[in-house]
Amino acid sequence: MAAPRLRCLARLLPVALVVLAGCAGGGAGPDPLRYRLGSSGSHWDVAGHDPVLEDVRPRYPEFFEVVLDPARSQEPDVRRIRLDLERKPVDRRNYDALNALAMGYFELNYRSEASRHSGEVGFLSAGFRSASLLAIPWRAYGEIEDGPLRDAILDFFEDAGTSRKLGAQATAGRLARVVASLARKEPDPARRARIEALAAQLEERGAGGP
Repeated sequence: MAAPRLRCLARLLPVALVVLAGCAGGGAGPDPLRYRLGSSGSHWDVAGHDPVLEDVRPRYPEFFEVVLDPARSQEPDVRRIRLDLERKPVDRRNYDALNALAMGYFELNYRSEASRHSGEVGFLSAGFRSASLLAIPWRAYGEIEDGPLRDAILDFFEDAGTSRKLGAQATAGRLARVVASLARKEPDPARRARIEALAAQLEERGAGGP
């Protein structure tokens, strides 16, 4: 009786290992092939351990050294991020670049708005730097025809202008024009309708709407 039981256990062992591996993978964190900051709260929760930052920071250390340091006012080096965001075929590097840019944008946009309200002159330079980061996914939208990546870029623009992120409502009106200009780059009717609806929502929010 022992031998058949051992043979049965031997047959079941590979199945059990596959199931356990699947369970372990399910708890490993969110899918990295998407925009990952949509539920990150009023800023992007950089305080403490931020899993998205820890995930992408090693790929772009020089970029984060600049954008996360309030004492540094120079333009961050975005060459590698731009190349990754526009790379073909699309893979995880495109999405890592998008999420890195999003964190840089939120940080600089928050800093710009905080400086403007406090009367500091630094809000102009920080505002220019945050606007220059927005230009990178705007350009990539026209360079990359991959539908899921385009959706992820729109997810970022939506989060940047309609969420609880600090400074989002103050810059929603300016962002509306950036988003609206994407419509002429988009041949898909459903995605173009999303662009037009989002641009209208941003315009309303920028004008003081809900």
